[in-house]
Amino acid sequence: MTQVVDISTDNGYARPRDPVELWLARCWQEVLGFGVGIRENFFGIGGNSLDAARVVNAVLDELHVQLPLNVVTEHPTVERLAARLRDEDTSALAVPLQEIQSGDGTRPPLFMVHPDDGEAGPYCHLARALGEEFAVFGLQAVGLYTDAEPLGTVAAMARAYVEEIRTVEPAGPYLLGGCATGAAVAYEMACQLVDAGAEVRLLAAVDTELVEPHADRPPRDETPEFVARSSRVSRANRDATRAWRPRPYPGPLDLFGEPAGTRPPAVDWSVAGDRRVHECGAAADGTHVRELARVLRELIG
Repeated sequence: MTQVVDISTDNGYARPRDPVELWLARCWQEVLGFGVGIRENFFGIGGNSLDAARVVNAVLDELHVQLPLNVVTEHPTVERLAARLRDEDTSALAVPLQEIQSGDGTRPPLFMVHPDDGEAGPYCHLARALGEEFAVFGLQAVGLYTDAEPLGTVAAMARAYVEEIRTVEPAGPYLLGGCATGAAVAYEMACQLVDAGAEVRLLAAVDTELVEPHADRPPRDETPEFVARSSRVSRANRDATRAWRPRPYPGPLDLFGEPAGTRPPAVDWSVAGDRRVHECGAAADGTHVRELARVLRELIG
């Protein structure tokens, strides 16, 4: 049975904003048994000293960073513990593939490719709305959290990201989606996977505002270095999308947008033969992501 987060009463949820917060939020979810926002107090939501020790052990096992045993007591939120952890070497988390939600293994994972800004964090809202049994991964742009040069074409991003997703799902079937630049890259990934004989069960091009309205995006403390990298990545992604032309794709393409008459699509998808359009108005709680998640659950099965 699908266990859906009631986001209508989830007004206090603050999503992770970078790979360190993403990793810690998922770690807390695995330790506590439920998803958390970055400002919820570990002990106030049911954690205890044994759970805190499990978090410290996970940091050591996966990131090879030894933190003091009392670190969760002194930094009891994901936001504060992430700030402490950034003092250590967290370069292992600056990879393109970011696990947002582990799922229960009953379905193939959903891979969502970053929008123009290169961030994977906005897809946390979708993961929560889908339900904790759904595995969700986000793909973040190369060069956003390192000094590496951004990938300059949609085809190059697709090739790199196909390699990434095959590390966790070697044979498929594949569930792919994305917003803006991410929609173009997901489409190209689907073409490359089909060319290689793999099954693509879902290909979704999603309006960015359905996932996270611009007005709701959380503030963050940005260093000049990050601002420069972010601007460079955004520019490279927009240039790559403008230069890209979709080729014919043999499977269905699911297009998700707000009701007609809002914004035109960023890409001309007419070359895709089988297009299924889903208008996602706001659900009863006032959010679009809840309706988006409902339709995706029906398509995924």
